[in-house]
Amino acid sequence: MPEISSQLSNTSIDTYVKLWKIEEAADFFQNFPDSWAMPPINPVQLNKCLESLAARYCLWELMKSLELSSLDFLQDERNRPYLNHPDWHISISHSYPFAAACISKKQFTGIDLEKKDRNVQKIAPRFLNPSELSNWKEDSLKLTLAWSAKESIYKAFKQPGLSFQQAIALQFKSDQLNAQVNQEDSFNVEYELFDEFVITLVNH
Repeated sequence: MPEISSQLSNTSIDTYVKLWKIEEAADFFQNFPDSWAMPPINPVQLNKCLESLAARYCLWELMKSLELSSLDFLQDERNRPYLNHPDWHISISHSYPFAAACISKKQFTGIDLEKKDRNVQKIAPRFLNPSELSNWKEDSLKLTLAWSAKESIYKAFKQPGLSFQQAIALQFKSDQLNAQVNQEDSFNVEYELFDEFVITLVNH
């Protein structure tokens, strides 16, 4: 069974994470209620379709374990996923061959998967502020973690146009990653390293 044990599930009460390595065909993951918003299967981009299906599968498995299977998986006008329930918040992510989902009672919930060493140096000036760029420009792992963390924060806060560079500030403190959004209260971004990937979780 390709489920991967993740310590991110232990970060907070009422927060649940499932991480999956994709080794199955699309049929394995297509076991959802008819009401769920589903991506079309495109044979030309099969891996992308598998990622999306696997992320939904992770969420569906979490919901069944929490006896929330009566809820619908929906998408808003910006294709952001949500459940038809005011108390439960979700986020999904995928980067082949991995997929992940998070469900939490914390309002600001976001999860992101990224492959290490994906040459983020080229785009770093677009998503890091000058201080972050100066401190981490030679550290590919920190650059990847920073990119993933800001992706998770963007998903969690759901503010259209939120600037990665200007509104989201990060700081590494020992083995912790601290964040601020719009210069307000700081919070931790949880993260984990596995295989050639990083996964970050915002739960605020």
